[in-house]
Amino acid sequence: MKTVSQHAILLDAGSGSCELASFDVSEVLGPVDFAWRQGAPNVTCVGSGILAGGIVPGSNRLVFAGHSELWGGFYTSALGGAGLLWDGTGISFLAIRGRASRPCAVVLAGQKDGFPSCRLVPVDLDEAFREKDGESGFYSLQRHVFENLWERQGTPRVLAVGPAARSTMFGAVGSSRTTQGEITAVDDWAGRGGFGSRLLQKHNICAIVFGGDFEDEDLTDRAEADGYFQKRFSKKMLVEDLEATTKYRFDPAWKSGGTFGVNYSSLQAIMLSFNYRSVAWPRERRQDLWKRLVCDHYLEQFNVETIDRKQFSHCGEPCPAVCKKMNGPFKKDYEPYHTLGPQLGVFDQRVAERLNRRSDALGFDGIQIGGLISWLMECLADGVISAETLGLPPNVPARPVFDPDGFDAVRDSNHNGSIALSLLELCATPGHPLSRGMRQAARDLGPEAAARAVYLANGPEGWMVPNQYWVPGMLAPMPIMGKYFTDYNRDFRPPRELGARCVERMFQEIITENAGMCRFHRGWSEKLWPELVNGHLCTAIDYPAVHAGLCRAIRAQAAPVFWECRRIFEMLAGYFASLVEEGSADPTLRQWADRFAADAAGAARAYWEELRAGTEEGFARLPGA
Repeated sequence: MKTVSQHAILLDAGSGSCELASFDVSEVLGPVDFAWRQGAPNVTCVGSGILAGGIVPGSNRLVFAGHSELWGGFYTSALGGAGLLWDGTGISFLAIRGRASRPCAVVLAGQKDGFPSCRLVPVDLDEAFREKDGESGFYSLQRHVFENLWERQGTPRVLAVGPAARSTMFGAVGSSRTTQGEITAVDDWAGRGGFGSRLLQKHNICAIVFGGDFEDEDLTDRAEADGYFQKRFSKKMLVEDLEATTKYRFDPAWKSGGTFGVNYSSLQAIMLSFNYRSVAWPRERRQDLWKRLVCDHYLEQFNVETIDRKQFSHCGEPCPAVCKKMNGPFKKDYEPYHTLGPQLGVFDQRVAERLNRRSDALGFDGIQIGGLISWLMECLADGVISAETLGLPPNVPARPVFDPDGFDAVRDSNHNGSIALSLLELCATPGHPLSRGMRQAARDLGPEAAARAVYLANGPEGWMVPNQYWVPGMLAPMPIMGKYFTDYNRDFRPPRELGARCVERMFQEIITENAGMCRFHRGWSEKLWPELVNGHLCTAIDYPAVHAGLCRAIRAQAAPVFWECRRIFEMLAGYFASLVEEGSADPTLRQWADRFAADAAGAARAYWEELRAGTEEGFARLPGA
C-alpha cells in the first residue's frame, strides 16, 4: 500500500507551544479516529477529511471530536465548507490540550513552502462580544478576529464561540462563509455536543482563524473523479450528485427545498409541536394544526420569500446542493427553526428569525436551547412553574399561548416569542439555574416539571435534546445521540431489530463523519467513498474494518441511561397508536400499542431493554467482531 501521511499540530494552550506530528493513513484516517487516538478527555480536536481541498462535492466539512461534557462521553460535531480553507493550512488535524491563562484566539496560517505557523493571540472577550454595528456575541467576535488578527494575504475563515460558551455546557462553534475579504451572511454550526463551551472553558480558546497557501495533491482532476462515478453509477460526478441532493436544493414533488421546505411539506400530521404535546392528539387535530399554522403560514412565508426568490447559497465549497436557504441575513434550517419555532409555540417567520438570530448571537446549539425553552414554555403555560421562579422580567407575559385551538399565527407567535427571547437571555446568564441545562433543571423544579421534559440521558449528568423526528430510533440507547448516528425510519420495526439497524446507521455515519463528508451527499458517498479514496491515493484501506473497530471502541465507553422523562413514554405510546390509526395490521406493532396503552412506564422499560439488546447484537455483527 502506498504511504500517505497526514499532518497535525499538537497545541498546548497553557504554554503556547506547538508540535508538528505526522500519521500514515494506516494509523489515522480522519478527524474522528484522530480524536479517538488522542485518548485523553482533556484534548479537543478539529480536522478535515482525507479528500478536503478537492472537487468532490461535500468533502470539505470541518469536524470537532473529543469528550463532550454535555453528553458525558465521546462526541463529534461538524460544520460545512470550512475544510476547503483549512486545507490551505497544510495540516489535517489540530489537537488542543491545556488552558491558556486568558481568552485567546488560535491563528493558524499555512505556508506554500514550509511548516504552518500557529500562535495564540489574547482577546478581550467582553469587548469582542459587545454589540457593534448591529452585531453582537458570536457575530461580533467573529468579525473582530477576522478583521484584526489575520496578517497574511488571502481571505481566512474563523471558528468562534458566543457568550453561551462561558455560561453553559451547550455552547456551539459557529463559522460564516468568507469570500473576497468579506464575511457573508451564510453561517454554519458545529452545534451538537457543546464544543464551543469545551473550547472556552477547558482551553480558554474563543476562536480559531485559519487559511494559507499550502498546496498538496488534492483530487482536482474532474476526469479522474468522473471515472469513479461512471464506473459505479454510469453517470458523471455532477449528475449523480445533483440527483442525490434533490431534497436539499429543490424538490419538485414538494415545490420546495432544503430541510425546512421539504420536511415541513412532508411531515404534516406527524410534525411535533408545543413541546411534543402533539403526540397525544388525534391525527385530525395534528393535521389541522399543520394546515392552518404551518402549510398556510410558516411554510408559505418560507416558500414565497426564500424558494420563489431563489435565495440559495452554499456553505463555503462549490456544491450543487446549495442547501443554505436564506432570507436576507437569516438562514433557514428545519431543526433550529422547529425547536425555536413550533415546539415552543411560534409559527411565524419574523418571530422565528428573531429567536434564531439571538440564539446564534449567544452561540447556543439551536436544537439544545430550543428544546430547553420549549419545555419551560409548557411549564409556564400549565402553571407548573411561575415566571417569578424563573426570574422573568415583570414586563414579559407570564403565560404562553400553548394550545393550537384558536391560535393566531402572528399575534400568538409574537406573544410567545417575547417570552422565549427572555428565556434565552436567562439561560445564557452566568450562574442562573437554567444555564446548567434541562436535566439538572428538571431535578430542581420538581416532578411535574420533570414529567414534561424531553432529553436523552447518558451517564450521571449527560443530556441531549433529540432530533426532531417522531420515531423511536431518535430515542435509542446508542453511544452518540442527538445526531443521525441512528435509524430514523418511521416504519415500524420490532425493537430488537430496530436496535441492530441503529448500529448499522451509526457505522455508515461514522464513515461519513470521519471522511469530513456532508451527509446530504450520502446517497452516493456511502456506496463510493472507499473506492474513491483508495483509487485516488493508491491505497488499500479496509474501510469496514477501520470503522467497525472505531464504533465498537466508542460503544465501550458509552453509558446510556433509561429514559428519565415521562413525556418520552407518551411519545412512544403516541407513535404506536398513530401507526395503528393509519391502518397498520402488524401484530407485533399492535401488541406494543396495547402494552403502552395499559402501562406506559412498564412498556417503556421493556421496549428500552429490547432496543438495548438489539444494539448489542448489532455491534457484535459489525465486521471483524
